[in-house]
Amino acid sequence: MVKLKIAVYGLAFLITGSGLLHAADLADGFLGLKWGTNISALPEFKKLSGTDDVGYYQNPTKIYTVFEVENPAVIYGFYKDQFFATYIQVDTIRVFNRVKDHISEKFGTPKTILKMKINQTIYRWKHKDIKIKLKLFETEGKMKLAFYYRPLSNQLNQAQRGTIPETPTPIIVPDDKLKQDARNSRRLNEALDVMGF
Repeated sequence: MVKLKIAVYGLAFLITGSGLLHAADLADGFLGLKWGTNISALPEFKKLSGTDDVGYYQNPTKIYTVFEVENPAVIYGFYKDQFFATYIQVDTIRVFNRVKDHISEKFGTPKTILKMKINQTIYRWKHKDIKIKLKLFETEGKMKLAFYYRPLSNQLNQAQRGTIPETPTPIIVPDDKLKQDARNSRRLNEALDVMGF
């Protein structure tokens, strides 16, 4: 009976106003969970993976409907035991486009980042302390919607930057043969440019 009530309330909440993004609510939390909530206050959450400072959890006691998709994979991120992110798997390009249109309608035109080497497109929006990312991994056919609470996600990003050692730039001194090869290559490229190639 309790699960049925949770499902009905969750469904009613998510259906009203076309789903999940009310600007005032988003600034306070996500899917009824306040940003910064300590994981110790959520005994029903089950840990999926993580490290000492970062953990990823699911709530198996809740059933969600997000953008007319029943029970998508919703993962909660915690940094130093505080709720800072939500990740939602997007299963079809139709839903992906609907999500993009809906968020754009609420928060304006996204900043778009194209990563050609890995065939990834990222759409980004900002609203107060919230960063929203909609990612399309074209090669794998995977899509993900993510919401980040910036005060905590910025701390996490800064901490992660501090753990990556800086590598010195190697000093390369070209010998005469390399210099000659570079000149010849440049001449060939100039000749090809003249010929329209």
